[in-house]
Amino acid sequence: MKLSIILVNFKNPLFLKKCLESINKNSFKNLEIIIVNNEEDQLKLKAFSQLKITIIENKKNLGFGKACNIGTKKAQGKYLFFLNPDTELLTENFSSILKEFEKNPEIGIIGTQIIEKNKNQPQPWTCGKKTSFLRILFKNSINKPWNKKIPTSVDWVSGTSFFIKKTDFQKLKGFDEKFFMYFEDQDLCLRIKNLNKRCLFYPYFSVLHHNGKSWSNDKEKKKHYYQSQDYFFKKHFNRLSCFLLSFTKKILNK
Repeated sequence: MKLSIILVNFKNPLFLKKCLESINKNSFKNLEIIIVNNEEDQLKLKAFSQLKITIIENKKNLGFGKACNIGTKKAQGKYLFFLNPDTELLTENFSSILKEFEKNPEIGIIGTQIIEKNKNQPQPWTCGKKTSFLRILFKNSINKPWNKKIPTSVDWVSGTSFFIKKTDFQKLKGFDEKFFMYFEDQDLCLRIKNLNKRCLFYPYFSVLHHNGKSWSNDKEKKKHYYQSQDYFFKKHFNRLSCFLLSFTKKILNK
């Protein structure tokens, strides 16, 4: 098996179906699909018998990173493709991604172009330099690498859609499960450097993103975001940066 596509489902049945339809249309067939269901109710898929699909039932929401780690234990592919279920493939060139890994051993992670459905243009803040206090302050708007037209080295790519060798993912022991959701992708990308490898933004492979359709509760979404942001800073920055982040959030939320 060449490729394992890992999908984490949470309150996304209609978009998951569209995602699977887009995969089914792809001419690249040396793949399997592993769906990790983070809902209490069992996931039922009547169609797609022509796809090799494995469904793992968690019976509760374990978070994105932990669910992905569970999915990879069943993966048989040499490469892993982590893909959000509220996406659709716009291109078919899986082979070009895999060739990038094969011809450039120093590449550890490849992130794809992500097109925002509502605006039909590259989705902002889907790759870039390591998040820092100043980049948060200026909304990471400097350089805007997600608009690049050619493959570009970056510090991180979005967990919405990215590829990694399974052996590298295993060496890193997967996602840090202390991130329930958000920032686990940046953390993984930063840790790939410990293997002397780099991250690549690859705009020649595109997915359409319906953007955040799993979350109907904005308050809950923000809670997880800021909890993960705080943990990310504690893990990767000094106390001064953590203090400045905390101080700024208090001012902005007044």
